[in-house]
Amino acid sequence: MEVVKTRYVGFCFGVRRAVELCLKEKASAKGTLYTLGPLIHNEQVVERLKALGIIVEEAAERIEEGTVVLRTHGIRKEEELVLRKKGLRILDATCPLVKRVREHAISLRQEGYKVVIVGREDHPEVKSVLSYLDNDAIVLSQYERIRGRRIGLVAQTTEELGKFANIAKRLIEEGYEVRVFNTVCMVTRLRQREAREISKQVDLVLVLGGKASSNTDKLYNVAKNENPCSYKIETKADIEPEWFKGKRKVGLIAGTSTPGEVVEEVARVVKSL
Repeated sequence: MEVVKTRYVGFCFGVRRAVELCLKEKASAKGTLYTLGPLIHNEQVVERLKALGIIVEEAAERIEEGTVVLRTHGIRKEEELVLRKKGLRILDATCPLVKRVREHAISLRQEGYKVVIVGREDHPEVKSVLSYLDNDAIVLSQYERIRGRRIGLVAQTTEELGKFANIAKRLIEEGYEVRVFNTVCMVTRLRQREAREISKQVDLVLVLGGKASSNTDKLYNVAKNENPCSYKIETKADIEPEWFKGKRKVGLIAGTSTPGEVVEEVARVVKSL
């Protein structure tokens, strides 16, 4: 079986930075090390961190001592206030690009715009940004009419650029005053572009990433639109041999929190089929 991998695989810089920060702190610190929520959306990596003694805690109120690493997606404003009130040591592993969304959103609100975030309302990144706006913003997954005429538009970092651009275009066409900050991550854009191109060239596509990974979901949607024989998996254990009957060329696409070694393991299994 021939395997074609995208050029961009392995951790993005934000995920790599967060994992390295955690590992470095664990190696040097003597106290208890926590992450507030899973550090990244990859179950295998999170389990490895747990095996090293790093504790994943979902509630800031339950952490009484030690060091707390803030997840890549950011945390809610009220959670940060709890941690700081307790005087806990904080290491901020929030992706700088996620922080940029927050900063633009806050600035737009201060300038009198109604902030609109294109993304998933249930995603930790969006929840974080909303909290720093005192939940005074609108989250859209598709275009809809909005009360008010001055709109400040940002996107969840893993959003599909095409969708974001279409919503911006519709708002402008409907006569809104729109100020737009394109906050879709460049790595996300490059991976989506590659996913689109490779999916057209192969018989079957495997999209690798965590079940909760938003950017992997977007890559899967892109691949599925171009190639109906597309499957989302986490590891080599999810591979079903019957998928490959009559297939000769397989494309491998990976989310930004998928370790490179997982991609290589899947590639070896597929080549042996």
